[in-house]
Amino acid sequence: MADWLPERLPEDIDAERAFLATCCAPGAGYVASEAVFSLSDEDFVHPAHRAVFRALRTLIEAQVEVSSLTLKDALDQDDSLNKVGGYPGLVELLAGEDVERPQVLADLIRRKAKLRRLVHLGAALVRRAAEEDEAPEVLVDQTAQDLFHLAQGDAKAKGLLTIQSVANDAMERLAERMEGRLSPGVRVGFSRFDELTQGFQPGNLIVLAARPGIGKTALALNWILRAAQERDGRPGHCGAFFSLEMSHEEVFMRLLSAQSQTNMKDLQTGRASNRLDHVLRCRDELVQTPLFICDQASITVPQIANMVVKQGTQHNRKVEFVIIDYLQLLSSPENSRGSKQNEAVRIGEISRGLKLMAKDFGIPVVVLSQLNREVEHRTGGRPQLSDLRDSGAIEQDADMVAFIHRKMVPSSAQDDNSEDLNTAELIVAKHRNGPTAIIPLHFQGEFAMYREMVRETSYNA
Repeated sequence: MADWLPERLPEDIDAERAFLATCCAPGAGYVASEAVFSLSDEDFVHPAHRAVFRALRTLIEAQVEVSSLTLKDALDQDDSLNKVGGYPGLVELLAGEDVERPQVLADLIRRKAKLRRLVHLGAALVRRAAEEDEAPEVLVDQTAQDLFHLAQGDAKAKGLLTIQSVANDAMERLAERMEGRLSPGVRVGFSRFDELTQGFQPGNLIVLAARPGIGKTALALNWILRAAQERDGRPGHCGAFFSLEMSHEEVFMRLLSAQSQTNMKDLQTGRASNRLDHVLRCRDELVQTPLFICDQASITVPQIANMVVKQGTQHNRKVEFVIIDYLQLLSSPENSRGSKQNEAVRIGEISRGLKLMAKDFGIPVVVLSQLNREVEHRTGGRPQLSDLRDSGAIEQDADMVAFIHRKMVPSSAQDDNSEDLNTAELIVAKHRNGPTAIIPLHFQGEFAMYREMVRETSYNA
C-alpha cells in the first residue's frame, strides 16, 4: 500500500499539539468538550497525540477533572503512557501553545484528516485497479460508497441542536408548505391513502406486503408512476424502481398498460394494433416522467445506495423516491455478518440498511415483502404484522407497514362460494406518524392497475 502513497500526507502536527494543550488547560471546560467531541482519535497523525486525545476524551466522558495527573492515570490504564514519553513527555506536550478557540484547530485537524482519507481511497483504488482482480464495476461501486460515507461524515455528527435552530428550520419548511413551495411528502395518487399518510415522508421506510400473486408489484408501479407525474401544477417526484424479479422490459410494459389502459396481454402478444396511436402517445408521456429502472437480479443495499448517488450526479436530478421489489430477493454483501447467519438475521441486516439509507438520503424507501404461509390458514385470510416473513426486524425498522388483502365476497353473477378477485383492501397495519386504516381497492388485472373504491375508508386510532 505504501508504494501507492505520496511521500508526505496532509497533516499539521503543530495544530494537533496546540489543540491538546488548549483542551487540557485548566478552565477549558465546555468549549474544550465541544471541540473534542467533534473529532476522533483517527483524526490525529502523531501516535502520542492520538493516545493523549483518547485519554482526554475518556476523562471528559467520565466527568473527571482534566489535569496532567488525571491524564497520566488514564494513559496508564490504557498502557499508552510510554507512547507519550512517560510523565515528563506528557508535561512537555501540555506545555505547548494554547489558543482561545480550540474549535478552529479542530476544524483544521478534521480537514487534514479528510484529505488523508481521500489520499488513501485513491491509493487503494489505484492498487486494486492495477491488480486486475476485481471487475471495474465493483471498484466503481465500492469507491462511490466510500466517498459518500466520507461526505456524510460531518452531516452525521450534528450533536445537540438548540430548540431555536430546530424551530427555525421547522417553521421555514412549514411556511414553504403553506405557500405551496414544498410538497409535504411523496403523494402516490390514491386520494384517501395520500390523505392518511400526507405523502410518504422523507427518511421513512415503508413495507408493502402480500402473498405471491396478489398484486404487490402492480400497486407499487401504480404508486411510482403516479408520484412521478405532474399534478396540480407540481412537478413529479423522481423515482427509482429496483426490480429483482422482472426484467426492465416487463416493468415498462406494465407501466405502459396502466398508462394507456390497454390490456397487458394484448400488448405482449401484439394484438393492440387498433390502439397503436394511443399506445404510442402514452409511451411518449411515460418517457417524459422522471423514472429510472434497474433489473439487476443480485443486488445489495450498498449497491442500491451507490446507484442513487450516481444518478443524482450523472443526471443532475436527485432521486426522491425508491421502490424495491422485493426484500427477500436482496443479496447481502460478501463477508457481511448477515451473509454468514440464518435468514432472519440476514433479512434484519438488510431491513436496517434500508432504513439507514432512507434516513441518510432523506427520501422515502418502499420495499415489497412476502408474507409467511400462516395467513393462509387464518379464517378470512386477513394479514397481520406477525405474518411478515422474518417479521421482528422488518416490523421494528418500518415506519409504515401496509398489506394487500383480496376479499372473499359473494358475486351477483356467480354463486355465493365464488371469489371476486377484483375486490381488495389496502390495510395500513402500522403507521408511526398517524392512524392505521383499511382502504378498499378495486384491481383491474388486465391493466395491472389498482383504483380506490368509492366507499369510505375505515380508520383506526
